[in-house]
Amino acid sequence: MRRFFWICMILILVNIALPAAEYEIHLNWDEFGGECNGFISGNIGKKTAFVNGVADSQVFEGKLISLGEGRSNKAKQVFQINSDEGYFTFWIKDKFADDDMMSDPSLIAQSKPKISIFKDGNLLDLIKIPAGEGLACKVFTLDADIGEIDREIRFYPKSRIILGRVVSATTGEALSGANIELVDYYQDSQSFVTGEDGVFIFPVEVTEYNLSVGKNGFIGNSRKVQMGIDEIPREVILALSPMIKEFRIVLTWGSRPRDLDAHLSGPKPEGGNFHIWYRNKMLIGGKDFLDRDDTNKYGPETITIYKPATGNYNFSVFDYSNRSRKHSKKLSRAGARVDVYGQNKLLASFQIPEDVRGNCWHVFQINEQHKIIPINKVDYVDDERNIR
Repeated sequence: MRRFFWICMILILVNIALPAAEYEIHLNWDEFGGECNGFISGNIGKKTAFVNGVADSQVFEGKLISLGEGRSNKAKQVFQINSDEGYFTFWIKDKFADDDMMSDPSLIAQSKPKISIFKDGNLLDLIKIPAGEGLACKVFTLDADIGEIDREIRFYPKSRIILGRVVSATTGEALSGANIELVDYYQDSQSFVTGEDGVFIFPVEVTEYNLSVGKNGFIGNSRKVQMGIDEIPREVILALSPMIKEFRIVLTWGSRPRDLDAHLSGPKPEGGNFHIWYRNKMLIGGKDFLDRDDTNKYGPETITIYKPATGNYNFSVFDYSNRSRKHSKKLSRAGARVDVYGQNKLLASFQIPEDVRGNCWHVFQINEQHKIIPINKVDYVDDERNIR
């Protein structure tokens, strides 16, 4: 009996010390095609950390684990996520992608990676990487708060890069001839002039950068971009406004959610009030204030107050993609940014608050004295018609 008691106690202690993984991710590939390395970057609350598949490591107090390469007979690399909260992104990199030893962008696809995702031992998804070129590949994101897997298979030239596109805020078309300068913490700089596709790419190191862009006939802009220790690509959309004296409001965001809607409410020149967004277009003083709507990620979505009237204007951003999800954090994770132009210059910029729940970002107000009053609050709105 005494021996049986101690065996039971040992089993109990083992179960306490090694809880079953809520999520387990297996990465396999064909070694004759190339060498892969899995990588998970995660956020829990406002904390950020990562693990890679080669090393045996854990972060977030054991909530995100890499078992290390070759440590399991289940797969070449195995990862565990023991959390019912947080946001995790799974990547595959070529093992030599950032060592300047490997420049063949087809090796990840040639190695035919397969990613199996389990929850409590049950297979949730099996992802096979299709043909593509790049030394880094974003595969999926996991929203552990709601248990949702979002496939987003995208190849990148390398991992330690800042890349993006310069477009017109009023048309969304690529801008060629835009001058871009990237300055790091030590004041070393790189410059680039965009071609017809408006695309730019800068190889970078782990530090903070200031990215500035200018083009004749357009109002210049700049922003901070941080290459973190996770060394995953940073994407930036730069929507430049043509010179304008009136207020112009430009919304940009990342690849998710796909559809954010800009909302503006305020006074009509002829009396009364209006509330416009894509699904409620109207002429105000004979003008359409909504210059451009975007329903397929990134933006820009642009509103111009062509005929200002006396009264207060309120600008908000609504997450149409997740409109019915009261507790969603996807809007706060969108990387959304609002730039306000006027008097032929940039007047104000707003970045969405991080790690908050809600589907509506109340950004700012323009008061009767034409002053921009920050609001910067995210909450839940049950019907977009009620946004004010």
